[in-house]
Amino acid sequence: MRYLQGIISYVTLKYNMPVVSRHILKLSLSKKIGGQEPGLSFFLRKSEHLTLMDLIDNMRLQNDYEAYLKALILRHEKNYKGSLEMVANDRNKALVPFKTKLYYNLKRYDDVVHIADSGYDVLAELTEEQQLILVRNLMKDNQYESIEKMIERTSKNKMQLEELYHQEKDDLYYQYSWSQYRTMILEDIDPNAPFSEIKAAIDATDDNMRDLGYVLVINNYFVKEQNLDDLNQLFVDYINNNEKLFKYIDPIAVDTLDFNLSANDKKSDRLQNLLNYYHFGKGTKMLMNKIMKLLPEVTLNAQHIMSIRRLVLDGHLNFNDSVIKKMFNSDKRLENVFHSATLFIDEETRSMTDKFVHHNFSTRERTRIYNTVINQLQRVNKRYELPFYIFSYLEKTAARKQNHTYILARFYATEDQKEKLNSLILSNTLDKQLKIHINLSMYLFNLKMYASSLQHAREAYNIKPNNADVLRSLIRSHHVMGNIDERYKMLQEMRKQFPSRVYPGEFLMAEQEHELFHSEWQPKPLTDDIIYKDDGKTVLFVLNKAMPAINGYTIRTNEIVSRVRDYGYRPVATSRLGWSPEHENYTKPGLDEGDYRTYYIDKSDKYLTNRTPMRKYFNVYKEELLKIVLKEKPGVIHAASNFQNALPAIRLGNQMNIKTIYEVRGLWHHTQTSKVPEFFNSDRFNMQEQYEILCCEYADEVIVISESLREYLILKGIKAEKITVLPNGVDSEVLSPLEKSNDILERYQLEDSIVLGFIGSITNYEGIELIIDTVEALNSTGEYKQRFKLLVVGDGQHRATLQRKVLDQNLSDDIIFTGKVPFETVKDYYSVIDIAPFPRQDKLVCQLVTPIKTYEAMAMGKRVIVSDVNALKEMVIDQVNGVYFEADNQEAFEKTVISVLNNDSIGESAREWVVDNRDWSVLLKKLVKVYEKLDIKAN
Repeated sequence: MRYLQGIISYVTLKYNMPVVSRHILKLSLSKKIGGQEPGLSFFLRKSEHLTLMDLIDNMRLQNDYEAYLKALILRHEKNYKGSLEMVANDRNKALVPFKTKLYYNLKRYDDVVHIADSGYDVLAELTEEQQLILVRNLMKDNQYESIEKMIERTSKNKMQLEELYHQEKDDLYYQYSWSQYRTMILEDIDPNAPFSEIKAAIDATDDNMRDLGYVLVINNYFVKEQNLDDLNQLFVDYINNNEKLFKYIDPIAVDTLDFNLSANDKKSDRLQNLLNYYHFGKGTKMLMNKIMKLLPEVTLNAQHIMSIRRLVLDGHLNFNDSVIKKMFNSDKRLENVFHSATLFIDEETRSMTDKFVHHNFSTRERTRIYNTVINQLQRVNKRYELPFYIFSYLEKTAARKQNHTYILARFYATEDQKEKLNSLILSNTLDKQLKIHINLSMYLFNLKMYASSLQHAREAYNIKPNNADVLRSLIRSHHVMGNIDERYKMLQEMRKQFPSRVYPGEFLMAEQEHELFHSEWQPKPLTDDIIYKDDGKTVLFVLNKAMPAINGYTIRTNEIVSRVRDYGYRPVATSRLGWSPEHENYTKPGLDEGDYRTYYIDKSDKYLTNRTPMRKYFNVYKEELLKIVLKEKPGVIHAASNFQNALPAIRLGNQMNIKTIYEVRGLWHHTQTSKVPEFFNSDRFNMQEQYEILCCEYADEVIVISESLREYLILKGIKAEKITVLPNGVDSEVLSPLEKSNDILERYQLEDSIVLGFIGSITNYEGIELIIDTVEALNSTGEYKQRFKLLVVGDGQHRATLQRKVLDQNLSDDIIFTGKVPFETVKDYYSVIDIAPFPRQDKLVCQLVTPIKTYEAMAMGKRVIVSDVNALKEMVIDQVNGVYFEADNQEAFEKTVISVLNNDSIGESAREWVVDNRDWSVLLKKLVKVYEKLDIKAN
């Protein structure tokens, strides 16, 4: 069924229905890391790797699962290294089979052993042939204990493996390394001696040792190209005349050197072995000559083509090399290598590929290649540059090929070439103009160019207002940009003209949002039979999220809620309607399993926040809170951001004469603006701003996390005397300077490196791109003895984008993503960090909100660097306990990194300042004063 869904998804994409295609493909996914994904198979068979990547990018999947899917795609594309980078630091046990195969493909046998040592049956993940190769390679390294444990643990092919192992473990050929043989048998002959001299020494030994010597010399020296001629002349014939020795020769050496192979030997497999070996960076002219010799004798399959294409992308094939040119010119079947859009849009390969195709293929062949590539580009939702020759072809053919018109129009639109775009569109019939505008609207929407997307949707509407695709384009753009009234208007038209095209629940959500934009939500009156008296000591915390989910929000909550008990209060917490820890892969605890009573209202099967009409959500949430209030009898309701979480709680408190506090931890509509600039001052932005202010007005007291937020609310009309600043803080006893963790240093190969570190949620406004580019720039100077590395610990929606950037820039050795780690291990990761930068971008949300992670780094005694946005400047005293730099200025950031390298006093001062000013034990006194101000005094 899932395979069929994949085919349907592929077909609908061919018919230019990307939203439907993406939806069907998402249905086909297992949603399980490590699971089989037959829904991807048809795309992969069609070499639609780039298309799949784009579809997955827009599915809003869990970050770890998204990384796994991308790893699957990259592995199929023969990009084993890139595949491993996607999942290398993810410790999910379900990834073990996948990683085992990857490590085997990369010939990283020690990593396979490491997995086996953790108790996994790695042999069960390999074919029988792969099992034998692994066991024999480990025997060459004398890893007998590891082999025995693997065989003991496996359930696959166990008897044959035991038989092989017992037959061969005492085999002379697995008892010596070349170094041991040279020292013990050849009496420490110089390893750099001429091969003729080494051969003479081996020939002087007895028969068994002579056989062993020939095998060891070949296996040790064949990896270097300059040795191949000597090995062929002096050693290969000996093996050819002793067929029993073939099984001891490295399989790659067998294919690389001039061995007499059996006529029955599978030439297709030999070719794939040679291509793999070339791919691993072992390419030589001699090896390429062997590949060329085999090509005419082999029926090329998709794997061969993909391997050769991978060699081009990885820079292992030089098109200027006469041998490479000859290979492509002599075998026209290799034209299929260039049937890949990736080769023409990849920054490193596009120009080289374009010139090679133009100069080495006939007009008919070039046309075939160009048409295939342009058809593939229909399904690529990213900005790209096309090189000269294929772009020239596109301009010539756009007038007569609709698909070519789309691609050319996309280029003009993204490059803001308005005159050329208008001329191109107007040269078509009105019907075709409509299709171009719809196509452009969808493409630009996927590029997050929402204003331009809306413009083309409107142009299409002017041509044909009663078109379902046009209306859907308008609805889509208006929704993301926050245009409540326009979205509602277009949905009314859609429901009237094309009711089947309205998504379930979509109209009601738009209608209620429209109503609440124009008139304030009012809670239903309470029934007369409710008589309420609080117990005088209970505080009900109403939260957007709660533990065990880990982020800055829940950490702050946990510190506050846990510590109010020390002052005699009884804390009770509840998380919002429609959220459960299970949504973030945590187990939902019972009511009293934690340090304090926590209600998880959940009911997400009916009331997911983003799928429930607003009035209905507020009404149901208030009723759920009422049940908790009547049971727990709180004297104060302490509700935290945002308004969707807090408003029902605060209005319920007003109705029941319970004192209320609104804790403003951020303004989430400003966060949305950092992602979608067009959202600023939209209907939805203004509505959310209005409701945030209403929460502050209805609450008896307001708490904010920064001075910047306090000033912002005062400007919006909130009385200064009702606002208290309660900054973020840390537990300075839990987070204190530690010796560097050797385990983490070794695991991520950070020894002898200058480690910059970021620990927290990965969002688009954190400025992590700036750190990545700085690490690359500093390492490229060659001025520093140690390499700069960046350790990124955590997860978030922006992680996949950053990983793609690192992969594209070939920075994987220096930029390490660990994914989420247990909270109790965070201090161990901080221990290996030398510099903790917080280069937040110059956006309003960054000016207002202070992140808790900055104080965590300071508590650990780290050298902290912050951009000069207001909220971060509140946290650091420049040149005393941290250093400022100009936001969004890479040159300034680089200079600041260099300036703090040897300044240990900054970290020491940071620690002292945090202990004195930002420890939670100090900060909680401010909160207690707020409670006392409300006449809530515990015993």
